[in-house]
Amino acid sequence: MDSFIAGAVGIEELPDVNSFVVVLAEQADGSGARLELQRALSFNEQDRKLGMDTYCLCVTSGATHYGGVTSWSVRERRLELALTDDAAATLGTGPSIVVRLPIDVSLDTLRVALDRILTAQFPLTS
Repeated sequence: MDSFIAGAVGIEELPDVNSFVVVLAEQADGSGARLELQRALSFNEQDRKLGMDTYCLCVTSGATHYGGVTSWSVRERRLELALTDDAAATLGTGPSIVVRLPIDVSLDTLRVALDRILTAQFPLTS
């Protein structure tokens, strides 16, 4: 999965599972190609020791990688993520993932959500 057309985009804060997520799926029911970007709302010392005190990317196969985005952009109804070699290998993709976005998605809202996931720094909590 190096690229797909998203039929649905979800952006949600999920306090019950300590996560903020952006999910892009080929089909509205979540089937087909899927890319999830997640960040915990808070981290603890164990997260830090395991290198899990950052965002993660999950793809349709279930492969998950923490960190690994070197740059990203949302423009012309496309999301493009450039990945490190390690992230691409773990996720089973090429050096970038491109997702065509549905017309009903607010690009500004998506940019804010992605910025929160990919660049935000949350405090260490216990």
